[in-house]
Amino acid sequence: MDDLTRVSSARRFSGVRGDDHFDVVLEGGPVGLTATERAYSAPVGTGRIKVPYLGGYEHFERSSDHDGLNDDASRVVVFHWTMRTKIAE
Repeated sequence: MDDLTRVSSARRFSGVRGDDHFDVVLEGGPVGLTATERAYSAPVGTGRIKVPYLGGYEHFERSSDHDGLNDDASRVVVFHWTMRTKIAE
């Protein structure tokens, strides 16, 4: 998650991150993740995202090969939930 930047709703989908990032929306997973917690900006080439949530991590994978920058820098890439892991103690 270190490479991710949470995107506020005002900045979301505006293309303000530059050419090295794209907007991400996370789909699936726990219902407790709010819409705000599901909006990120990620570096080009990101294929997986791990989000800390309630003592574990929610894992998401990109749903297509499109990096969000080919035609429209503000294009949103959807990542789908794949699994949950617990934090080792």
